[in-house]
This record gives sequence, structure tokens and C-alpha cells, in this order.
Amino acid sequence: MNKNMMVSEAFDTLFIDHPLYNMTSSNFCLEIEKLVKEHKVDYLEAVKQLCEKYEIDYSAVPKLLSQTMKDKIEMAATERRFRI
Repeated sequence: MNKNMMVSEAFDTLFIDHPLYNMTSSNFCLEIEKLVKEHKVDYLEAVKQLCEKYEIDYSAVPKLLSQTMKDKIEMAATERRFRI
């Protein structure tokens, strides 16, 4: 086995076990919905919790959101502004 192949396999092994390895937009949005329903948090708090849980940089979040979820988050942000 050559050195490049060994490095590639080691790299794959490190990341396959990472929770984000199989994270898709659908999975991320489903997890947000689950937190909102089961833990009675709003969409913004659910995103924050998932970012902390999976160590996701907030700048990566838009790529993981469907348009429907973006709309729900925007509505939640608007509602928060009116409550203050």
C-alpha cells in the first residue's frame, strides 16, 4: 500500500465517524423540527443547539437549510423582534 493510499484511508476513517459526515439538508431540517416539537424551543434556538452539538460554524448553516426552513427561521426572528 502506498503512502497516499494510507493517508487517504486514515482521513476517511477520521471523518466517517463524525456526525456531520452523513448530514444532509433534509436530516438537519428534520433535527430542527424535532427539537422544536419535542423540546418546545423556537427555530432559532434549535439551530443554535444543533450548531453546538455538532460543532457547526454558523456560516455553514444556510447551506444545510431548505427554503421552507429558512422561511420558518425568518418568521421566528421577526416574532422575536416583536416580543422584545
